[in-house]
Amino acid sequence: MRRLALGALTLAFWASACGAGEQAAVGVSTSPSEEPPMTTTQPADPAQLYEADAMVLEADDGPMLCLGAVLLSLPPQCGDLPITNWNWDAVEGEEFRAGVTWGNFHVVGRLGGEAFTVTETGPYDPGGQEFGSNPDFKAPCPEPDGGWVVPDPTHNTQEETRRAHAYARAQPDYVISWNDHLDDELQEFSPAVLVAVFTGDAKRHEAEIREVWDGPLCVVQQEGHTEKELAAIRKEAERWLQDELSLRMLWSQEGPLGRGVAEVGVVVDPGGAGQAALDERYGPGMVRLFPALRPVE
Repeated sequence: MRRLALGALTLAFWASACGAGEQAAVGVSTSPSEEPPMTTTQPADPAQLYEADAMVLEADDGPMLCLGAVLLSLPPQCGDLPITNWNWDAVEGEEFRAGVTWGNFHVVGRLGGEAFTVTETGPYDPGGQEFGSNPDFKAPCPEPDGGWVVPDPTHNTQEETRRAHAYARAQPDYVISWNDHLDDELQEFSPAVLVAVFTGDAKRHEAEIREVWDGPLCVVQQEGHTEKELAAIRKEAERWLQDELSLRMLWSQEGPLGRGVAEVGVVVDPGGAGQAALDERYGPGMVRLFPALRPVE
């Protein structure tokens, strides 16, 4: 698995409920500037069943379904949606420490405003929950015949790309930049392809980056939004989906590397109405919702 360069992108929320040590969403992630309202949009059909693969944690506030960020301390800390009828005797594999009980499970149930009522439990599926798109760190430029030329394998590494990334981020037409590590085992200690995406003159940017980086380089020019434009759209969408659509946000981030889209995790999107409204407001696929509770067909 390839990893991003330190400093190229920032990961801002602790970890997802998919398990310790796993990072489920990559991009520039944020939490709402203010604590979101606890209410979620009431499903049109109150009999609708929803499912999720998530941590269940019980502490002072009672059993909670953890659909967003999980602080992986001992005991962990999380809690997004109260569960009305949780029974630890009906499941296996839970852990207990310092007055807190927790475990990962597949849950099925009904959503009633501010709480979830469980009708069925099962084994946790690590791949059952989506926390954004899976990033592809491979350089989007065609690999040269004979492979990428690495003038100095000991210096053409992540550490040496910092000045180039700083240049890229300072440009008004900047979209994103990252490092594609050429050795999956050595990762950040291996030679890297520096990738930089702009909406403007790629030839000029390539020439100026060459002044501070002599290693493998992939500069891409594409139409669409710059990093600053996309960040503004994402923040507006966060406020709009909570204030106007009454959807509770769990996380948000920029989408697949260089695609110029935003992704937002929400508790639920009954009937896909929220996604439809965002498509109408921003254009199809510009802001993509990832509901933690999935309808059971």
